[in-house]
Amino acid sequence: SFKLEELVTISSFLNSFVFKMIWDGIVENARGETLELFHSVHGWLMVLYERDCRRRFAPDDHWLRKDLKPSVLFQELDKDKKRAQLLLQYIPHVIPHKNRVLLFRNMVTKEKEKLGLVETSSASPHVTHITIRRSRMLEDGYEQLRQLSQNAMKGVIRVKFVNDLGVDEAGIDQDGVFKEFLEEIIKKVFDPALNLFKTTSGDERLYPSPTSYIHENYLQLFEFVGKMLGKAVYEGIVVDVPFASFFLSQLLGHHHSVFYSSVDELPSLDSEFYKNLTSIKRYDGDISDLGLTLSYDEDVMGQV
Repeated sequence: SFKLEELVTISSFLNSFVFKMIWDGIVENARGETLELFHSVHGWLMVLYERDCRRRFAPDDHWLRKDLKPSVLFQELDKDKKRAQLLLQYIPHVIPHKNRVLLFRNMVTKEKEKLGLVETSSASPHVTHITIRRSRMLEDGYEQLRQLSQNAMKGVIRVKFVNDLGVDEAGIDQDGVFKEFLEEIIKKVFDPALNLFKTTSGDERLYPSPTSYIHENYLQLFEFVGKMLGKAVYEGIVVDVPFASFFLSQLLGHHHSVFYSSVDELPSLDSEFYKNLTSIKRYDGDISDLGLTLSYDEDVMGQV
C-alpha cells in the first residue's frame, strides 16, 4: 500500500511517538485506551523495524534517537528509573548497538560482584574444576556441567584437558583453556553430522533438526547447548553461530504476536519454496492450468 519513502516517514513518526510515550512517563501510568494505543503503535513500529532488519529500506541511523545520550540512560538505569527500563524492554534499537553491549557488560560485572564471583583482596570466588578428555569432549562437558547450579555456571570454571594417552595437558592460562573448551563444544553440538541441528539450503543457517529425537536425551542436550551459549554471552566470548531468522523469531517469542507472519519467515528456511509460492500468488492466468499438487518428501534417517 505504501511506497518505500512513505514507510520511512511513517516509521520515523512511530519511533518518535513510542519514544515520547515512554520517556515522558505516559506509559508508566497508562490504563485503558492509552495503553491499548501504545501497544497498537508499538506493534506497527516493530513490524516495520523487523522488516527493515530483513531487507533494509531506511537510511543509516534511522532508528536511533540522537537526543538520547547513552550516559543519561545509564544513570537512569543505575537509579532503577522505570522509563529507562521500559525503553530497553520495548525499543532498545533507539540506542547504538555498541552502547547496548557496554551496558550489558556493565550489568554482568555488577552481578558478578553482587554474587561474589569476582576476585578481591579479601575473598576468592568459588571455582568449579572439570576434567575433559579430548576424545570425549562433548560427553564429558555435558556430564560435568549440566547439573551445575545457576550461580556456579555464572562463576569461574577451570578446565583441565586430558589427551588420548590419559596424560594431563598443561594449560597456558586457565581462562584461555576454558575459552578453547567452549568454542570446541559449540562447534561439535552445531555440527549437522551430530543431527542435533540442521542447516538451511543456500546460506546454511542453523535450526533444530526435526529428527534430533534419535538422541535419547535430545531435550537435555538442547538445554545444555542453551547453557553453553548463555555462558559465552555472559563471559563476552564471541562464537560463530549463524541461526536462521525463523528460529530466532521463535526464541524471541515473536510467533505469539498478532503481527507475526510465518510466510515472512519462510525465505530463511527455504527461499526457493517461498519464491515459488509468491509466483503463484502473482500468477495472472487460471491457476488450475498449472496442475499443482502441494506435497513434500521427508527424509527420515535415509528413508524418504
